[in-house]
Amino acid sequence: MEEIMEMSLVWVVAAVGLLLLEILTPGVFFFACLGVGALAASAVSAVGGSPTVEWAVFFAVSIASIYLVRPFARRYFGGLKKKSNVDAVVGRAAPLIEKVTPDSLGLVKIDGEFWKVSSQETLEAGQRIEVVAVEGTHLVVKKQ
Repeated sequence: MEEIMEMSLVWVVAAVGLLLLEILTPGVFFFACLGVGALAASAVSAVGGSPTVEWAVFFAVSIASIYLVRPFARRYFGGLKKKSNVDAVVGRAAPLIEKVTPDSLGLVKIDGEFWKVSSQETLEAGQRIEVVAVEGTHLVVKKQ
């Protein structure tokens, strides 16, 4: 009976370690799935399952959670990511301050910041534009 509790404890320690590792690698949800598998193996060990059955349960539950739970967890938790820095201006619209041509850069003000802009077409000052990309230190825009 003592050996059963030792193996069960080893599986619990492994599960805790894997879950802590998941905290250090947020958004991956791989180590959490392995941790769930280790907890399942711990339960099998606690009721007296053989080491072969413990490993089989560990692999089966881990693989099942990777394929079944991980996509939902990534969608739920991954959706919380917010665009930041220059990526946040893509899709934004604003009036053009300075004329832009295919050969020269123009100027736009978005959220209180001035940006140099380029375009494949000629756009006049005052015309509303939409940001489609960021290239280096300037924005690529099109007519809205």
